[in-house]
Amino acid sequence: MTAQGEIMKYIRILLIAAIGITFLSCERSGGLTSPDNHSLSLNKDFDSASVHLNNGETVEINKSITIKFDGVASDSRCPEDAICVWAGNGEVNLTLTSGGKSEKKIINTTLEPRSISYGDYLIEIKALYPYPRTDRKINPEDYNIDLTIKPNDTAKLIKSVILIDGGSRSEIKTDMLNINEAIVSGDYLSFNAGYSGGCAKHAIELFAFKEIEKTNPAQVTLSISHDANNDMCEAYITQTINFDLTELKNFLKSSYDIQDKVLLIIHDTSGRPIRDAAIEYSF
Repeated sequence: MTAQGEIMKYIRILLIAAIGITFLSCERSGGLTSPDNHSLSLNKDFDSASVHLNNGETVEINKSITIKFDGVASDSRCPEDAICVWAGNGEVNLTLTSGGKSEKKIINTTLEPRSISYGDYLIEIKALYPYPRTDRKINPEDYNIDLTIKPNDTAKLIKSVILIDGGSRSEIKTDMLNINEAIVSGDYLSFNAGYSGGCAKHAIELFAFKEIEKTNPAQVTLSISHDANNDMCEAYITQTINFDLTELKNFLKSSYDIQDKVLLIIHDTSGRPIRDAAIEYSF
């Protein structure tokens, strides 16, 4: 074989080796690459961002929080070359830090919680690598994860109450929503609610009917609307929303000459009152 042939043979060997290394790397990490400097700058209106972390690595989000992958506490996932009656679960340890304070958290691949609400962000686990096989043991340092970072819907929001006529009930969406708490403070009605989701933007609104019960004090009926936008994900999300009642107050003053207080009868998405007693709104 000529010298030129030897050189071409050597080049082919190097190319094959490089391709093999690239393939193994993609298989291990799921095709995602860790941020070069482990720092992400995200617009407040971003949909989501993917992050890949090896064991012990940390990523900083908007210089606001840091997420550290602290390894796997347990791994009962069914090996990919076996048949199991249950998919099993990977239990992942994270350390979340904000403002100099750190918290240890656990996130799961199958069991709950599969997402964590922290600061302005929702952190979800998308994959845990490598996948178990019956013919190999995974070393703790070999674990790596893919996370998805989303805007946190649990952050407090302020919305205005929407005034409607009794004939406009079709505007109210009735997707399931658990109301944990409702408090009136000044001109604000605060709800703490929970729902299943995590893959679509949920719309929660508060409608007040213009027709009132002229008791003493008068009673105003309100209905909570929840549009889940066909979200089929199962992470449990909690959300606190403040509704500004100023528009309702001004309407009651101008239309009914009510100058002091009313009772709010609030219905959840099932149509039932959220609590036995009405909530007093004084102004």
